[in-house]
Amino acid sequence: MAQAQPVGVQALAVALWWWADFVYAPARALKPLGLYRGETVGSPPEPDPWPGAGPRFSRELDGPWLLDEEPGHYDSVAWFDEVSAEYDQLVMRFSGHIFAETVARMRPHLGAAARILDPSAGPGRQAMDLAALVPDGEVVAADLSREMVLRAHADAQARGIRNMAFVQADVSQPPAAFDEAFDAIFCCLAFHHYPDGRGAVEAFARVLAPGGVAFVADAGPAWMVALARDISVAGDPGFVRHRTGHEFVDLFRDAGFRHVSWEEILPGMGLTTAVK
Repeated sequence: MAQAQPVGVQALAVALWWWADFVYAPARALKPLGLYRGETVGSPPEPDPWPGAGPRFSRELDGPWLLDEEPGHYDSVAWFDEVSAEYDQLVMRFSGHIFAETVARMRPHLGAAARILDPSAGPGRQAMDLAALVPDGEVVAADLSREMVLRAHADAQARGIRNMAFVQADVSQPPAAFDEAFDAIFCCLAFHHYPDGRGAVEAFARVLAPGGVAFVADAGPAWMVALARDISVAGDPGFVRHRTGHEFVDLFRDAGFRHVSWEEILPGMGLTTAVK
């Protein structure tokens, strides 16, 4: 049975569901007609897919790889441990739209053997959907929350998904084995939880192979950053801050990415695309 959530969390969930139904759904219907177009910073890179690195971690790891000790800031994800079983119910109605828009932009960059890292996979539903896009590659579903990693692994096993690996890791301190190991990074609705945004982007640069691409979906237009702040502080456990599109572009450029762009893919939601 789902546990009762604090009032702030409930209020945020209701706001997300309302936004999904009355803002995102109409915007997605208008897009093919050319009647919705968000702001942009820079231009997206031209797709240059190569076959990909293929499976590795899904073959090397028999089960989830877990940290021996919790890092000092583990309290920031303790709530996610508690709600690992109910998390999808809280967010998927909202995040499903963002996932679809993000994947539409990712697919032209992915070969069938691409190796993808989801550094904040939560219970893994979106990572599992990504795994179906790279049947000759793999997806590594990572998260700092131990219970999220365990649940993602159990659900993937139940679904018979074999081209995935599951790793407990701090986004800013990935395992050394990840260095230059990935063709793409998929980071959806997680960046605003990172206490060290610069460290996270530097880690993205470290784990991507040359030419690899990071896709980061998060709130971005300045009006949304201002609108969402109070309710995020009150209702989003672990919330740190949102960034504007210009801030995301500067952050990735400063970390050495050679081509960085940002696009408002849905009202209030941006996607940063950065090529190493």
